[in-house]
Amino acid sequence: MACFLGIDIGGTVTKAGLYSADGHEIGVAERDAEVLSPQPGFTERDMGELWQTVCSVVRLVIGDSGVNPADILGVSFSSHGKGLYAIDHEGRPVRNGIISSDTRALALVQQWQKQGIDSLTYPRGLQQLWTAHPATLLRWLKINEPENYARISSVLMVHDYVRYRLTGVIAAEVTNISGSNLYNQHTRDYDPQLMEDFGISEVRHKTAPVVGSAEQAGSVTEPAAQACGLAAGTPVYGGLFDVVASAVCSGVCDNQTLSAVAGTWSIATCVTDSIIPAEYPYVWGSYCVPGKYFVHEGSPTSAANLAWFMRNFCGDEETPFQQFDQWVAERSGHDTEIVFLPYLFGSNYSLNLAGGLVGMRSHHEKADIIYALYEGIVFSHLLHQDRILQLNPQVKRIRITGGPTHSPVWMQMFADAGNLPLDVIDIKQSGCRAAALCAAVGRGYYADFAAAIAATQPEVRTYTSQRDAHLQLRRQMARYLDTAKALSEVSYA
Repeated sequence: MACFLGIDIGGTVTKAGLYSADGHEIGVAERDAEVLSPQPGFTERDMGELWQTVCSVVRLVIGDSGVNPADILGVSFSSHGKGLYAIDHEGRPVRNGIISSDTRALALVQQWQKQGIDSLTYPRGLQQLWTAHPATLLRWLKINEPENYARISSVLMVHDYVRYRLTGVIAAEVTNISGSNLYNQHTRDYDPQLMEDFGISEVRHKTAPVVGSAEQAGSVTEPAAQACGLAAGTPVYGGLFDVVASAVCSGVCDNQTLSAVAGTWSIATCVTDSIIPAEYPYVWGSYCVPGKYFVHEGSPTSAANLAWFMRNFCGDEETPFQQFDQWVAERSGHDTEIVFLPYLFGSNYSLNLAGGLVGMRSHHEKADIIYALYEGIVFSHLLHQDRILQLNPQVKRIRITGGPTHSPVWMQMFADAGNLPLDVIDIKQSGCRAAALCAAVGRGYYADFAAAIAATQPEVRTYTSQRDAHLQLRRQMARYLDTAKALSEVSYA
């Protein structure tokens, strides 16, 4: 049976999935990533370990599914954005790869903001300054690890490195590299002036050729085939930034549907035919459909905050989601006193704003805190969603993926607060599935991504907004924003 392999490389988990051309899952394997944190704020991966992990999950899914490697007609990727996975002239890693959650360059970003570098670079790159942008990390390396900086031959994102290990071909995939702050959204090419403005002009000679999402970048080499169990000669295609993969898997290809993700990150993404001028600095990129763009907002302010609370305060008890949902349902529709700021891993309100619970009193119980956590995560997501809707009022509905979609109570809260129909996409492995569809497009099973999306529309559960609940949640959100504004003036340095 002909099938396609999708490899999903996240910041904490690596997965491989086999799918038929119509998106039917044959099998999935996953392994936790070995995340290194040699200093506070550093999040890295040993690139040799990364490659071995990819090989192990590919071998595992092929073995468990019983698929003949010769029947795998193409390979592609979904991966985290930003970060840095640089190689030298011999193709060896310059240092550990740097993951998108890394904050070592926070002081540098704050310095750039004071100097007005963001206003200088934004009109071309259309990126907000971020601690883990390749441009930011390259400048940090130039200052702090000049020998490693000098050794760089090619600047790659994480799936670019894995693709290089599979094929021996150096290339940078467009949906991901377009968000690097090295790339001009208007010319759709690298921008030497951006590199000059960030103080990394040497990088103009270290960029990799750009490849399209469904463009064949190479084929599996014999050594790679022996390492991972694929057949030598299997075509390998560009891949997708995970934000784009979520939109593809949700069936989004026009400007009337917004793709939302609630997982480690809270993300809102919309597809457009052109860049829409705006005063607010939206984040743009080249979509996998040639000629289209995607605009997105995101921050690590979603369900990972709840996971942190459970890990630290729920002891050894089994995951109590049913109990959590009951508590939240009992409190829904009532104004609450506690405000939770879901900024344990980063903030979308102010760079220096930490997470916290505000307004607790002695009569409050764990149930009240859980409700505040659910609510605060929704409000943080709405900061992103509302901004996208303001830019593009053509949006008629939201499609959402991620762990919280398994909670009906939580999804109703998202729908009530957002005041638009909310379609829940019940696909656990959206990254692997979208990557496999990318390979199917590349191999010619579909004429283009629009045809693939139309042929593989997912099943949805739809939640509609309730007026009274909407008004009540928006009152609470106003209080949430007032709290965030007040605390953003407090220094945590």
